[in-house]
Amino acid sequence: MQATEKGRIVRDTTTSTLDPERLFDLLADPIERQGWDLCPSYIQQEPVEAAPGVALEGSRFTVRGTARGVRFVATALVTAADRPRRYQTRSETTFERAYPDAAAIDEYVIEPDGDGSVVHYSVTIIKVPGTGAPLLGLLSSFLEPLLVPGAAKRNFRNTLRYAERHAQVTV
Repeated sequence: MQATEKGRIVRDTTTSTLDPERLFDLLADPIERQGWDLCPSYIQQEPVEAAPGVALEGSRFTVRGTARGVRFVATALVTAADRPRRYQTRSETTFERAYPDAAAIDEYVIEPDGDGSVVHYSVTIIKVPGTGAPLLGLLSSFLEPLLVPGAAKRNFRNTLRYAERHAQVTV
């Protein structure tokens, strides 16, 4: 996939009840995270292909599955892992058909805040031109600016809530 680093950037900041170390460890363990970070019901995932434990800088992992019945493969590279402060991945997703291929750079910057954390999140979403069904590409070019920022922020905040719930269960 040839995706440049230019893309739509979405940023958000919120708090978490988890201390930075615990939150970092939950976000950075792809196998454990797959068990608690809930996907929308239209996405079905196979078990993540990753080494056990926290994925540190240079680690790679792969997720395969379907999105609304369309097969996909998502590969991720951990580009920064500075525990407990910063975690960044660059992922690329290719679809069997219909959807445009895409890349994303996700970054979590975690700061201590009392017993919890303040989390600054950014995601850069990069669509690969010339992939996917032409009509769907045209439709998404109109809808993406309206829908993607809100969806990315909801996903980020939901991820933190799911991590907090998971941490309560596993204490």
